[in-house]
Amino acid sequence: MIAAEKQALWRFLLLYAGSLVFFLGIIGVGYYGFHSRQIVKAQQNELRLMAANINRSLRRGEPPDEEIAWAIVDSAGETFAGTFKLPHSTVRSIEQPNDREAFFSDKSHIYRLTELPTRFEPRFFLVRMPIYSDLYQNLIANMIAIWGGAFIFFMAIAAILTRMFLKPMRDMIELLDRFIKDTTHELTTPIAAILMSVEGFGRERLSERDQKRLSRIETGARTIKSVYDDLTFLALDKRSQSVLEKIDLSALLNERVEFFEPIGRAKNIAWEVVAGQYEPPIADKNELTRIIDNLLSNAIKYNKQGGRVRILAEDCFLSIEDEGEGISKDDRKKVFDRFARLDSAQGGFGLGLNIVKSLCDRANMSVDISDAQIGGCKFTVSWKAASR
Repeated sequence: MIAAEKQALWRFLLLYAGSLVFFLGIIGVGYYGFHSRQIVKAQQNELRLMAANINRSLRRGEPPDEEIAWAIVDSAGETFAGTFKLPHSTVRSIEQPNDREAFFSDKSHIYRLTELPTRFEPRFFLVRMPIYSDLYQNLIANMIAIWGGAFIFFMAIAAILTRMFLKPMRDMIELLDRFIKDTTHELTTPIAAILMSVEGFGRERLSERDQKRLSRIETGARTIKSVYDDLTFLALDKRSQSVLEKIDLSALLNERVEFFEPIGRAKNIAWEVVAGQYEPPIADKNELTRIIDNLLSNAIKYNKQGGRVRILAEDCFLSIEDEGEGISKDDRKKVFDRFARLDSAQGGFGLGLNIVKSLCDRANMSVDISDAQIGGCKFTVSWKAASR
């Protein structure tokens, strides 16, 4: 599964999981409320039976059942008879119950209260029983089990369906990937043949017109070679193991400028390479070459006619500046997105800067964009010194 597919899958599953938690939460609250009310009703019915049992025994002059907790209290909660005293934390202003009875509870017991018929100060008859805490615990455990099982079941269904829906996209991406691999493989030989043929020409024997034609052929071949290298990285080399080495950055820069000089010649680009006292980067040479090539290609593509490309290697950074129109601050984060193209008039696939960012992240380097001192845009690649 490719990164884009994984990202789409995780985004959908997170959104789905959030919605599922919300709706299952609503159902869980309703389920708990319904069954907790049933438990309360069952205890209230049991209290009624207990109160009827005590009343029957008192009317017959028989001793009440010792297992039943009962009491007769006044409106202040003072106990006159019974098997328990109402706890002070439970005593409240006892008023005449509505509909002949009332129920209340404290932390450990539930009570049924009825008013006794008397000519004097009101008396109240209480029966109590422990709250069925084990039933509530079982209810919560069952609810969690049901909720968790439903969540896992629906998430599994969502994952399966999502993979099924993504399969056509995956097949299309794999087809495109195979096409790119086959295309890059087929391009290797003709590009090498064209470049070797161009370099083998004796330019001094050609007329000025033919030299210009040959330069255009060379520029086109080198441009194709640069695109080919990007496609090769995307299709073949992006998962390869990096081979780290200390790189002679000055020599590499001169080599890459020499490669791009014929391409820059079409816009009369002037090159300025300054290699000061720099800390040699430790990186994969092929990957660093791709970083430099894409930045140089951009500096040419978005430069003005007759502009300069200034390259500076110093301390632990490499900067490449051009004299183009630059990149606005709002667009500077977008340019590293794959297929991002801020200027469609310049062409391209929108892959170069995404490759630069990917390779810099892979090599523990950073790449930043700022305004160039010479008037355009400045890309700066930084790395940590080996001794740090």
